[in-house]
Amino acid sequence: MSKHDTTVQQMEQKYHTVLQTRALLADPQNMFGEIGRGSGKTTHIMGNRFVRVCAAMPRSTVAIAGPSYSFVIDTIVPGILEFLNIYYKRGIHFEYGKQPPKHFKRPLAEVPEWKHTISTVWGTVAKFVGVDRPNTSGVGQNMAHIFVDELLRISETNFTERLMPAQRGNRQIFGNSHYFGGITGFSSTPNFENDHDWWLKWEENQDKDLIEEIIYVAYRVSVKLAQAEQLRREKESITGKNTLFLIKKMDRDIEKSMRFAHKWESQLNEKRKGTTLYLKGTSFTNMVILGLDYMKNQYKGSRHNIDKFKLSILGIRPKEVKDRFFAKFAARHIFEDSYKYNSIDLHAVDGTYKKTSRDLKYCDTNKPLLMGFDPGGFSSAVFAQETNKELRVFKNMYVYLPEEHHELAKKIDSFFEYHTRRTIYLHYDRAGNQRKERYRKNPKGDTDATIMKTELEDLGWTVHLMSRDQRTIFHWQHFLLFSRILSEREVRVPSLRVCQYECEELISSIYMTPRKKTDDNRIEMDKSAEKKLDFPDQAWYSPQIPSALTYLVFGLYEKYLPTGDEETQDYEGL
Repeated sequence: MSKHDTTVQQMEQKYHTVLQTRALLADPQNMFGEIGRGSGKTTHIMGNRFVRVCAAMPRSTVAIAGPSYSFVIDTIVPGILEFLNIYYKRGIHFEYGKQPPKHFKRPLAEVPEWKHTISTVWGTVAKFVGVDRPNTSGVGQNMAHIFVDELLRISETNFTERLMPAQRGNRQIFGNSHYFGGITGFSSTPNFENDHDWWLKWEENQDKDLIEEIIYVAYRVSVKLAQAEQLRREKESITGKNTLFLIKKMDRDIEKSMRFAHKWESQLNEKRKGTTLYLKGTSFTNMVILGLDYMKNQYKGSRHNIDKFKLSILGIRPKEVKDRFFAKFAARHIFEDSYKYNSIDLHAVDGTYKKTSRDLKYCDTNKPLLMGFDPGGFSSAVFAQETNKELRVFKNMYVYLPEEHHELAKKIDSFFEYHTRRTIYLHYDRAGNQRKERYRKNPKGDTDATIMKTELEDLGWTVHLMSRDQRTIFHWQHFLLFSRILSEREVRVPSLRVCQYECEELISSIYMTPRKKTDDNRIEMDKSAEKKLDFPDQAWYSPQIPSALTYLVFGLYEKYLPTGDEETQDYEGL
């Protein structure tokens, strides 16, 4: 194997995947990625690019943005920190959550609060920006570059009005960098109606020929730099005869490689200004790290729901479920202004802060909780409160075997630990009142409802069972009631709103729950996924959590059930 071949092999080992290598070599002003699960987009692509941007524009301010401020500090920042912790040392090269040490360069812009920043030794500071939070959005700030993830949760309007205005850093100081004014944005593949897909248009903004030319030249530059570095290391270990002659020859070769690299690097960076790279890749792009077994297991786990495999692994947008049970559920029923940040602002980004219900904008700690509950091997719960003829569903939870009532109660108590009015009105289906043989010796009750009640009361809650005398509720009745409520055609009928960020599983399952008709022409919820899917997937792709919502909604609003029978086609309000 030649020296050139050895160098190439070292490069491939370092950067692992074709996708990650293309991102590194193209290194454009704008980079957008529609990339599957496990591809290393945050740690190996965004994290790597974050370091290069910070080094190229020392003392600048950049943004790390996401659909919600909570998502930024819970998901994006930990991924970038994971990369930094692997290759750099905290306190030496970077710092987060507190004022940096004195040997760091000082940023040009004043930083009044360091708790929610990442700072680097070059003096570059990354501020965290939540699109859902106007006072931390880009308006009024000067950012030299924007890093943003989960674009499918950000509307084009919010992106334009809350992030784009931030791209007005000091051009006189940072304008020479091809990163200046750029965007690095990633997302998984859009799926449902509420997923924003406007950013897919960036794929059309590529000059593909120019990008390929840049990648080709950058690859050759990288090879020359690697060869020079390899020669330097070999030179240090030379011993024996003709040492001086070999060193001089190596010095000439090193100088030749470096002249080539310096000549083309400056031209490359000029070409990169204004360029856009759109990365589209599946999880298979990271096969070296994930391994074939990972892919096999993902496929096996999705054998009963191939759409899940197509979306999360292959990045293929599945077709919408035909004849959805929640037929009228749409993007307007989802709210995104989910959080208030009083408590979060008091904590640094050190991983110790625990999100609780006091961070939810629409959860009043002085009012009782309304809880829908669907017990079983997979037990699910949804939580809501009513305000002005509107039901706000702001949290879903679930456990599955071997976890049961006790573990779910602990989850509830932990998340709502700051709730002042510790009262729950519990709605469930008729099966929750059935005595079960396996509970016969359970000291906390012999039905799912009584056990749940006892577990919560042991933790200090007052629980009212609202479905003690529950009769059988047919699926067609749930279907008609939801159709009327979701239609929003009548002022007297309450409306429904579901939290985008704390009810992701519920929303996904609502879109993925089909309806079917029985032999006698009755409408039913198709629950076949509950038998086919493994428990972890049932949270996202089965009617488990939506069932808990149906019990809550029916318990509260049965009086709005349209009159007639299941075969009637024309109902008032539908």
